[in-house]
Amino acid sequence: HFGSSTLLSSNTSPAHPAHDHREPAGESGCRGLLHAGGLHSPVLPVGPMANSSEAGDVGLRGMGWTRWAVLLLTCAGLFGQFYAYDNPSALNEQLKLHMVNAKAVTEGRYAYFFSLLYSVYSFPNIGLPLVMGMGVDRCGARVLLCALAVCVVLGHVVFAIGVGTSSITLMILGRVIFGIGGESIQVAQNCLLFRWFKGAEVAFALGLNLSVARAGSVLNDVVSPWAASHTSVAGAMWFGAILCVVSCLANFACAAIDKYEGAKRHLPEAGEEQVSFRDIFRMSRGFWLLVGLCIVLYCAILPFNNVASAFFVETWYKAVPLDKAQQRAGNVMSLIFLVSAFGTPPFGGLIDYVGMRTYFLFFSTVLVVITYAMIFAVPPAVSCLFLGIVYTVFAGALWPAFTLAVHEAQLGTAYGVATALQNAGLAAVPLFVGHLQSEAGTGNYAGVMRTFLVFGVVGSVFAALLWQHNAWTRGPLDLPSVEAERQRSKATCLQAHEATEKTPLTGCKQLPPDAGSAGGHLFTGKAKI
Repeated sequence: HFGSSTLLSSNTSPAHPAHDHREPAGESGCRGLLHAGGLHSPVLPVGPMANSSEAGDVGLRGMGWTRWAVLLLTCAGLFGQFYAYDNPSALNEQLKLHMVNAKAVTEGRYAYFFSLLYSVYSFPNIGLPLVMGMGVDRCGARVLLCALAVCVVLGHVVFAIGVGTSSITLMILGRVIFGIGGESIQVAQNCLLFRWFKGAEVAFALGLNLSVARAGSVLNDVVSPWAASHTSVAGAMWFGAILCVVSCLANFACAAIDKYEGAKRHLPEAGEEQVSFRDIFRMSRGFWLLVGLCIVLYCAILPFNNVASAFFVETWYKAVPLDKAQQRAGNVMSLIFLVSAFGTPPFGGLIDYVGMRTYFLFFSTVLVVITYAMIFAVPPAVSCLFLGIVYTVFAGALWPAFTLAVHEAQLGTAYGVATALQNAGLAAVPLFVGHLQSEAGTGNYAGVMRTFLVFGVVGSVFAALLWQHNAWTRGPLDLPSVEAERQRSKATCLQAHEATEKTPLTGCKQLPPDAGSAGGHLFTGKAKI
């Protein structure tokens, strides 16, 4: 039950109902986006116009080179941050040797310290995505983008200095600062992309942005071990800092283009929409099942990636010299993000075409269970390939499903809640995994892998409940995107008609006789998802 019948206004003018030349939504149009997203949380806004046949009229094809420059710069602006995020995991064993030799940490406590580097990254972001929306209301997306880009550079520079001096305090401080910027910078970028690509191309723009960013994760897994073996662990970290500086400059250039080119085209600026925290308590059961899936699936993959290098080196490559073993592990680990980087855009298109989101989500959870059940028996490349498929499938099905599980007016709050709880899980799970690893000792990962297996089992239960709930309520999650959005539009217009007792304005066409049955389950009291 959505608990809200807020009429979603449209930009269609009553005087020109068929062919209107809409301006792209500026910062006001993507306020909801700014309460969501983050490093591993792609925000894919799907509104009534996203898949309509009229989407071509809303696209900003007349903008020429400008919007493609914005897209290119936002892709470059995320690349360095994604590369630097997993610098520690790609250099796990080499970083361990570096810190133990410097007597900064004991070998027995290193696993806990290493997990802490990822937990402190997530701690600031348990509530930060919601706060960022308020900051954009006051300062605008451009200011936020530049400030967060500086935080990313500053944080990783402090972290690199900490590695060079073997200072645990500086390393943790650097990761905290890096987390403040890194987990919210994509949110600000999404706002600018939505501003320039509103219409049929916004999903493509956001998908390409995420794919290029994930390529940074792949490059890190391959390059960082090589750089550390030819220079030092600190040298490999400084290379990540250089890429962060390049990405920061790209973000500044993107903000400059948005400011000056947007002013020339009279694009709307900051709006006045605010997120109501009361909306959190009005979310449907289906929404909370999606949130549960979001938490357990991300916690089954990302914390594994943190320890995968050490796991492969200590379990599968024990007879190989450390430098070569580390490089081999990095190459294998890169499969997770490599598959996701190339697979996410086309799989997102498949989801749009066939729907079946609950089926794909269930498939991904079952594949998680299979992967961790066989992880000691199958080669590392097979395990990482399976997890790459999982990452591609569930990310492509999960985030667009949120747009169908809540009323559009609550979408920003929905993404904010999901992102905050996801980060809470990503803050707690690495600490728990590090504790298990420390207690078990070097080379014993049975308890850690059983933990990830349990996440897969819980995810399978959530996915099965979501499928049952969607089928029972005749929800839209398994419909193709065009049909689901058509029902959403009919339901919204029906609400407007019932509220005003006259033909809805705001761009709604005359409702067909079966409008109530076609879309009523989305937003009426019958709706549970």
